[in-house]
Amino acid sequence: MFGLVQILRAFPNGIAPADCLCPLHSKPSRCYDKEMVLRPAALLVLLLVCVSAFSQTPDQSSAQTNPNLPRSFHDPDLNITYFYPGRFEPDPASVAQNTAPASTSSTTTATPKCARSTFFANSVTPVDTSSFVLSTIDNTCPNVLRGATTLGPFIREQIIRQLKQYGEPTVTQEATRYTIDGHPAAIVLASVPMPQAAGKIPQTTYAAKACFLGNVPVKAKKKSDPVDPTRHVLCFDFTTLHSDLYHLLFAFSLQFDNDTPQPIVPGSVIR
Repeated sequence: MFGLVQILRAFPNGIAPADCLCPLHSKPSRCYDKEMVLRPAALLVLLLVCVSAFSQTPDQSSAQTNPNLPRSFHDPDLNITYFYPGRFEPDPASVAQNTAPASTSSTTTATPKCARSTFFANSVTPVDTSSFVLSTIDNTCPNVLRGATTLGPFIREQIIRQLKQYGEPTVTQEATRYTIDGHPAAIVLASVPMPQAAGKIPQTTYAAKACFLGNVPVKAKKKSDPVDPTRHVLCFDFTTLHSDLYHLLFAFSLQFDNDTPQPIVPGSVIR
């Protein structure tokens, strides 16, 4: 566990230095993956460690938040509020990141980040384990942002690369496009068998990755009219060790500004 804590502290945003990013024609998603893959990896290790530890720790359910009540996280930079099931506990590194003084915030560090995780949380119980990560890609690195705006191809390549560290992943649902309150979005589902430890029951990791554009595209009335560029792509990564927990995806929602909350993953897009 100590080694895992050191990993989380070394990469509090789940990302590596931005100089690993390469141009669009050089497959930017390869370099983007070096930034974002560390956070899901650390969370998955944490889940496996906690599953083993549950049988050795006393019941602490009385001190836990009511899992039936939703929680929320507000991104002040984009004025987006995310709502998630109460069973998820914010990761301590995430809490520290979002409560740090402005002078020590990761957004003000000398090394710019092409992509950054804004929030991450875990749910670990005796019968299920899952985690999620919210991340933002902005125009700090235009080539990376341009690649992310393709949504489907970008998401597919990223989820495969994130799972390949455990084995040979399988895409269980190809990119499905939809909209979130007018914002173009897409989701990909995949799974990978985990390396089997001696004397342990084989496990499979199930993952879903959804991304959406931070602004609603506006069609120009005239060809000469300027096109409003996409300034942000936001992503939602969900990982679980139980395929029947995919239904938790439907409990996540978000609110743009003060508009009506919308599901991040509508039930109609999961087949």
